[in-house]
Amino acid sequence: MPLSFITAGFKFYKSTFLIFTLRTLPVFLLIGIFTATGETLLNDEKFFTWGAIFFILTNMFLNPFIAVLSVLIVNDLLLNSLKETIGYYLVSFQIFFKLFILSLALSLITLIGLILFILPGVYFASRLILAPFFLITENCAITEALDKSWKTTGNNQIQFVYLLLLYWFVLLIPYFLVIFLISALFINEGATEIPYFINIIMNSFLSYFQMVILAYPLFFVFKNFKASG
Repeated sequence: MPLSFITAGFKFYKSTFLIFTLRTLPVFLLIGIFTATGETLLNDEKFFTWGAIFFILTNMFLNPFIAVLSVLIVNDLLLNSLKETIGYYLVSFQIFFKLFILSLALSLITLIGLILFILPGVYFASRLILAPFFLITENCAITEALDKSWKTTGNNQIQFVYLLLLYWFVLLIPYFLVIFLISALFINEGATEIPYFINIIMNSFLSYFQMVILAYPLFFVFKNFKASG
């Protein structure tokens, strides 16, 4: 995978991070609050059901919503046609459920492939990695997004396998590092949970980091391959 696309994505984030952060921060904080609250309630038998509700809302609504919002904002920043923030929230609200269904489909396809000796799962995931961007930027059908990703990645299959593995690595390593550091700093011998406020900040940051990787370097790869295809 050409490193220049990924590098260009990070450079663009450096020049636009303030605009991006200010427009998306409320949702990231809400994700942090919902995630931390859900974890706390799930650990209490009396409020387990409420914890499950918070967990479902976070994964069915907030996570796909912020993904749509992030990509739409970065796309318009690239086009130098940034609009009012409320417009992005309204469009994201219209698209987020389709992205949730697409994410479920991608997870299922990858899981089945991983069960079949791992390599098929990696291959399928790499060929379909661009599907969310087609769905978000073109508001196309789920099957159409999958088909377009499959065709776009067809001539560069090995490169997209490398991209997928790099993407997974970049997401997982910071996650484990943050969990390790927070646990070492804030969990004492008698404590079993991360303090609620710290948990909010941690989950907000992890969500923000994930969306930056998605909406900048990975999105830049999508834009360049789509243009050249």
